Amino acid sequence: MHLRENRLKKILERGATALGCSFNEARDAGMVYAMAAAGADSVFIDLEHNPHNLETVSDLIAHAHAAGITPIVRPPQVDYAWITRLLDCGCQSLLIPRLRRPAEVEQLLELSLYHPRGRRGVAVVGGAGVNYQEVTDVPAATAWANDQMLLALVVETPEAVENLDGMLMPGIGLVVMGYQDLAQGYGVLGNRDHPLIADAEAEVRTRCLERGIAFGTFQPDLEKISEEVSKGAQLIVHGGVFAFIRRGVREAAAVVHGGPSE
Repeated sequence: MHLRENRLKKILERGATALGCSFNEARDAGMVYAMAAAGADSVFIDLEHNPHNLETVSDLIAHAHAAGITPIVRPPQVDYAWITRLLDCGCQSLLIPRLRRPAEVEQLLELSLYHPRGRRGVAVVGGAGVNYQEVTDVPAATAWANDQMLLALVVETPEAVENLDGMLMPGIGLVVMGYQDLAQGYGVLGNRDHPLIADAEAEVRTRCLERGIAFGTFQPDLEKISEEVSKGAQLIVHGGVFAFIRRGVREAAAVVHGGPSE
C-alpha cells in the first residue's frame, strides 16, 4: 500500500509554521493550484459558513492533494453523516467549531478514529480515504488512518476556554482561536483586541504549550503575521479568495482611477 501522509500534520509535528488560505465560496479547483503554487501549505474549506455541497468539497479535497497542499475542512457540526463522509472523501484534517465540553470532544474522537481509539465506520475499500489503494491489511490501513488524522478545535466560546483542560485530550493535535464568536460570547462583539479576548488567548496558548499541542490563529492582517509566528503560532490562516481578489483589484483600481490603494 502507498497511503497518503498528512503533510500539514507533519509540519506541525516538527514545530514549523504552516500557512493556510481560505477558499470561501469559490468552487474553481484552479484556485487551489494557484494557492499551492504561491506557497500555501493548506487550503481551508469552511462548511460552517459557506454553501458547498459534499460533491464539491470532495473534488476540492482531491485537487488539494494533487496540488501538494493539505485540505483542512470545517464541518458545520459533529455528527456521523458529516464526519465519516468527509474522511472517506480523503480529508485527513478537520477543524471543529463550537465544541464546549470534554464529552463533545470524546464524541469527535469516537467518530473520527478507528479501533482501538474510536469507532469510525470502516471504509478501506480502495476509495479516496485510502488514496485509491487496494487494501489487504485492514488493521494496518486503519492504524495508518489514525496516525495521519489531524483533529483541530476552534476555541470560540467562554465555556470552551473554561473547559479547555478537559478538552485537550489525546487525539487533538491543533487548537485555533475563533476570535469573532469568542468576542460575541464575552459581550464585546467585533472587538478582537479587547482584554477579555487577549486573556483568553493567553490562557489557550499556555494550555497548548503545556500539552504539546499546536496553536493556530486566523490573522487577516498581513503586518501581524510575523508577530504571530514569533509568539509560537504554527498555523496561520490568512486571507482567502475574497480577500485576495479585493486586494488585487483595489491595487489595480487605484492605478487606473487614481488615489490611494487602501
